[in-house]
Amino acid sequence: MEMCSREEIMDLCPQNMCCVIPQVLPKQLCLPPYSTKEELRTILTETTAREFSDLPHDILMDIIAMLEIPDALRAVSVCSSWRFVHIRLHNLGKYKRPQTPCFLYTSQSIEKRTYKLTLPEPPISRRYLLGSSDGWLVTADERSEMHILNPITGEQIALPSVITINQVTPIFNRKGELCKYRYSRHTAEGVTESPMTLPLDKLRLEHDKWTWLPPHLGIHDCAYKDGLLYAVTSFGEIFSFDLDATVITAKVIMGRTKEYACERIYIVHAPCGDLLQVWKPQEGNGNRVDEITGFPALVSNTQNTRIFRVDTVAKKLVQIFSLDDHVLFIGNNQTSCLGVSEYPQLKANHVYFTDDFECLSSKSMWGLRLDIGVLNLEDKSIDEIVAPRLFLKCRAPVFLVPNPSMMNSTLHG
Repeated sequence: MEMCSREEIMDLCPQNMCCVIPQVLPKQLCLPPYSTKEELRTILTETTAREFSDLPHDILMDIIAMLEIPDALRAVSVCSSWRFVHIRLHNLGKYKRPQTPCFLYTSQSIEKRTYKLTLPEPPISRRYLLGSSDGWLVTADERSEMHILNPITGEQIALPSVITINQVTPIFNRKGELCKYRYSRHTAEGVTESPMTLPLDKLRLEHDKWTWLPPHLGIHDCAYKDGLLYAVTSFGEIFSFDLDATVITAKVIMGRTKEYACERIYIVHAPCGDLLQVWKPQEGNGNRVDEITGFPALVSNTQNTRIFRVDTVAKKLVQIFSLDDHVLFIGNNQTSCLGVSEYPQLKANHVYFTDDFECLSSKSMWGLRLDIGVLNLEDKSIDEIVAPRLFLKCRAPVFLVPNPSMMNSTLHG
């Protein structure tokens, strides 16, 4: 499959300068009275660029601080004074606006409201996308080496080499060049399969950690809060790890809650402080045909997703049937639970999900439709995020929450 190098981010709740200007600019520019947004747009169109660039810096800071990160980056490209204010805003730590999750995908055409990104080498189109967290993408290149990448700023950090993982041994050819890896599928509890010899670009489909989190298997998801890493297994067990401790040990928060590993399980802290478990059923076989590709398709069972509150005192799960004024993001990305009071354009009591099928690369190769959409918990209906589906199947889309604190101000010059 030909890989596409175009990266696009789509806002899930569009908010741009037209939303912010009516709150700040009219009085500052002594604009004439207006009664509709159309009248205001006409007035602003007739306002000269000089009047905008000459705004006091404190007013510009108020404006830019109200924008989402993608909109802010577009705004500061207007002129040098706006760019200077943007840098100062970050340096002073005053950019505190909650950032709405964006939908990151590759596409051959553009619909909706998207932002084209120029990313550093090596090309991300040839990388395997492992997930996202705190504004960073986690990727593995053609040698299976891992990098984290901020797609907004272009910042990139190489992570420790895969050969530092206990299960990986490098194999060199007669010229002394790295040509393959020997991968042993063993865990903290023992050997699970015989060792495999893999091409350089195939190991990235297998490895997922450098440091043991003893002594447990089948970890599905993690959440970090107050210095502790919480992990949930395929059987609903929850453990916490103090990563700052001299010796990393596991504390049991919740024992096994199920006998069979037949769902994808996520863990997340709700804004109210509750710890939640989310169970998303696996896709099943069926006679469904993808209307786009014409190939057979797996049957999505995402409408049967269940949500539980973790009662850490009674050591049990309590099922909840509504998120009320909250929304969940699950999938091949950091699991998040957000309140719609801070993100009013998001759909309350909905679950936004992307495909994190265990054999995702094979699923894409077979031409199977990716399980992506928005689940309404009230009536169990599922809507598309992008319709028609424009993203390529070579790499699954992810949700990404732009994090302004991650930005390097030297890149804005």
